[in-house]
Amino acid sequence: MTRLLWIVAALAAGCVEELPPLDEITSLRVSLLSPADPGAEDRRLDASVTSAEIRVEALDAYGALADLDGPVKVYAQFLGTLTPELGSAAPLATIMLTDGVSQPATVMLPRVFGPTVLWVEDDREGGTFPTGTSPILWFRDPFISDISTPRDEMALDALESSPLELKQVTVRQSRHGANGRLVVTGTYAQGYSLSDVLCADANGTPPCTAGDYDHILIFSFSRPRDERGRNIVAGQFTNGFSGGVQEFNGLTEIGFPQSFVDEADPVSVDEARIPAPAVVQSSWLTNIIEFEKHESGLLAIENGTVCPLDDDYTTYKQWKLDIGRGCGSPINVITTGVSDFDPATREGMTVTRVVGVLRPVNIGTFNVWIIYPRTGADLTL
Repeated sequence: MTRLLWIVAALAAGCVEELPPLDEITSLRVSLLSPADPGAEDRRLDASVTSAEIRVEALDAYGALADLDGPVKVYAQFLGTLTPELGSAAPLATIMLTDGVSQPATVMLPRVFGPTVLWVEDDREGGTFPTGTSPILWFRDPFISDISTPRDEMALDALESSPLELKQVTVRQSRHGANGRLVVTGTYAQGYSLSDVLCADANGTPPCTAGDYDHILIFSFSRPRDERGRNIVAGQFTNGFSGGVQEFNGLTEIGFPQSFVDEADPVSVDEARIPAPAVVQSSWLTNIIEFEKHESGLLAIENGTVCPLDDDYTTYKQWKLDIGRGCGSPINVITTGVSDFDPATREGMTVTRVVGVLRPVNIGTFNVWIIYPRTGADLTL
């Protein structure tokens, strides 16, 4: 046995290959010159910090200054991804190095959240792709409205693109400060809707009100539960959520979520905490950004006329309400599973009030506004 082990060791030793040391550029050192105070986890930078000044140095495998003449590209890394995407034709900045060192360079920051670093890379063809990151800049974490508000309300993609799409977010507080809360406004087979509300006092006493873009859909794929496995119900407060921001046919969702509820059993529930629904105006149909402001929030349609049923009802169970611009520009409603209401018996008749959560379909110029009542009580005939 000893001889066998000796033979194996000898054969293994014969397989060793010695390679010459690396003599290429292997990394970039990114020094943060300003802001002088980058913040900390418990001391976040305020919104006045919109740029950073850095110096870039090329280093070899031993950490010594290396000879590099040429441009390097700068990106911001936050919430799990780079902004803009790696390899973009328009990075945040392009910085020139001479003899391996750059001059101090100012980089204008996009709107960033959470711990953020500047990612610098030399991606020129034929190079070694050295990369480096700055020290962490500590910005505040996002609110729901930061996820839901489009970059530009006048942009062509304003209805179908979140500024944080594909980012991994954690929302742990209300934008409304001490009197703010995150309240569940409805639950569904595959998720729940959540609104950031301002309540009457720091105890979360109703009434609570919500503003534009204060709503989000948490898509849980199944019955929504918190991180302890408890059912989430309308009228309860939560302590936040985490997950990936995604767009589904123009509907902003949080996918693969974790929902945080710190309250011990039994979790208090009070539907009076749910903000009153915004009343849809017929003018919204020609100023459709108004719908975007209320996406995943509660809306009310008052005195709408039931349109004749069409293929959308046969296929999707969507029936339509004329709110003043004819059945060619309707509001769609889906009540199947929550009410025994039969729209076929009400064609041409007025429905006094329909309340539900707005979950639209927006693909380019194809816009469908769909209201999902939560229970039969959301319909007043």
